[in-house]
Amino acid sequence: MAGVRSFLSGVLVLLAVLAAVVTVPARYVEGTLLDTDAYVAATAPLAEEITTQDAVAEALTDTVTGQIDSGVLAGALRPVIGEVADVFVRSDAFPPAWAEAARQGHASTVAVLRDDSDVVDAADGVVTLPLDPFLESIGQALRDRGLPVPEGFATTGADVVLYASDDLATAQSVVAALDRWTPWALPVTVLLAVLAALVARPGRRLRTVAVTGALAAVAMLVLLVLLPEAVQAGFAGLDVGESGRQVLDDTVDALLVPLRTQLWWAFGVSAAVGVGAAVTGGVARSMRLHRDPSDGRMSG
Repeated sequence: MAGVRSFLSGVLVLLAVLAAVVTVPARYVEGTLLDTDAYVAATAPLAEEITTQDAVAEALTDTVTGQIDSGVLAGALRPVIGEVADVFVRSDAFPPAWAEAARQGHASTVAVLRDDSDVVDAADGVVTLPLDPFLESIGQALRDRGLPVPEGFATTGADVVLYASDDLATAQSVVAALDRWTPWALPVTVLLAVLAALVARPGRRLRTVAVTGALAAVAMLVLLVLLPEAVQAGFAGLDVGESGRQVLDDTVDALLVPLRTQLWWAFGVSAAVGVGAAVTGGVARSMRLHRDPSDGRMSG
C-alpha cells in the first residue's frame, strides 16, 4: 500500500510540474499578448526608439504621397512630406499617437485570432499597425506649409504590415484552446500539488512539497532559456514588410520583458515553497529526534 501511495504521489508531482510549465506561458499569452491594455503598455516605450520612428516615418511618407493625385506633384513633394513625417515622429505628439495606433491594431488582431471578426481572412491574415492615428497630424502640418493635402485623407485605412502569416487558422485554434484552459490553469496546478502531498505517506508529505517546488523552479529556469528563443524564432520566420521588420523585432523584444518577469516570479514562488517545505521538514525531524533520540525515521 505504501508503494502504491508513493507511486501515485510521484505521478501527481510530475503532473503538477507539467501543469505549471503550461500555466505560466498560457497566463502570459492571455494576460499580455491577447490583452490590449497590457500590450499597449508593453510596447509604449518603442515610440522612443529611433528604429520605430524611422519605420513609421517612411510608411507615413509613402501613404501621404500616395494620396496626392498627380504623380509629378507627388514626386516633387515627397522630400517635404518626408521631412514633415520625420519631424512628427521625433515630436511629443508621436508617443500618444503610437499608443492609439497600437491599441487599434492590437484590438483588430485579437478579434481575428479569436475568430470573432471578419477584418481579415484566416487564410491570408496579416497583423498591421494602422497609420490613421498619425495621418491627421501629418496632414495639418503639410497644410500649414500650404501644400495641397486633401481633406479626409486621414481616414484611408492605410497601415504598415508588421507581419503576414499563412498559419492564422492554426493560431486561432491555439488561442481558442488557451481561452478554455487559462482560467483553470493555476487552480489545477495547485490542486495537483496538494493532492500529491496528501497522497504521499504521512512522513513524506513535506518532502513531497519540497520536491514539487524544486522541480517547478527548475522547470521555470528551463523556460527562461528556451521560451524567449522559441518566440523570437517563431517571429523570425514570418513574412515581414521592409518597413516593419525592425518594428516587429523591437516589439517582440518589448513583449518578452513581461514573459521573463512572470517566469522569474514563478521561479521565486516555486523555490520558496520548496525551500520552506524542506526547512520545515528538517526542523520537524530535529524536534522529533530531540524528543526521542532512538527514533531515526524521517518525519514530515
